[in-house]
Amino acid sequence: MNQLRDCILQSGEKLYRYDIKEPPKEWSTDFKNPEYVYSDTGIKNQIGAFFFFNSYHQAVNTACCAIIKNANIAKGIWITECTTSKNIKLLDLRDFNFCVELLAAFDKSDYPILTDNFRSWKDISFANMEKGIRSIEDIVLENSIWTTNQEQSTRIGKVAAKMEQILSIPNDHIGYLLQLLTDYSNGLYFKSILHDKGYEGYIFNETNNFFTIKGTDTICVFSAEKLNSPSCNKLDLPTFYNHM
Repeated sequence: MNQLRDCILQSGEKLYRYDIKEPPKEWSTDFKNPEYVYSDTGIKNQIGAFFFFNSYHQAVNTACCAIIKNANIAKGIWITECTTSKNIKLLDLRDFNFCVELLAAFDKSDYPILTDNFRSWKDISFANMEKGIRSIEDIVLENSIWTTNQEQSTRIGKVAAKMEQILSIPNDHIGYLLQLLTDYSNGLYFKSILHDKGYEGYIFNETNNFFTIKGTDTICVFSAEKLNSPSCNKLDLPTFYNHM
């Protein structure tokens, strides 16, 4: 059964991130990746959280995609490496494959996610999913083989279809939902909920669990308090093209 669980990021763990403009030499919540600052909706990372990969190669590969997509604003590729100075307690959300499963687990575990505080990218309230998600909670959380049960999968499929309309996220593209939890004002509420439950961030797989090897996980840390100073290097063009 998929469920919410803890993950302890050990002291000395190496973390990596990329930027498409030169970041400051020390951690700063004021620094924003221009890739996620929009003229119409504003700053995506309003809470100033720090996002990392646990693999250098994943950071570089993602940066290569980002610089091509954002050629008009990219100034280059900078890869930042750091280590954790103390253990960090994270909420581990890597077990989930479907959005309805994650939302059901949140609700069952008293995480107030299905409320008006959380909004879709189209500014639709998560509260619109509460009734539907609660109607299938016991199935998706207690029966790991519901996908092979025609009656149950049909029932869940109807809830998933309504959820997809609200979120504009396919049920099996859970990585998008895991990002949405900290996007814009959602991040303010999600950070507060996790802090109240003793977490300092969360870990998830934004590749929709297509890859499970080490390095495809994304780590969100709400504070730089337990991060050692960053070490940053700019990739030269030959290095960049070698990773394309």
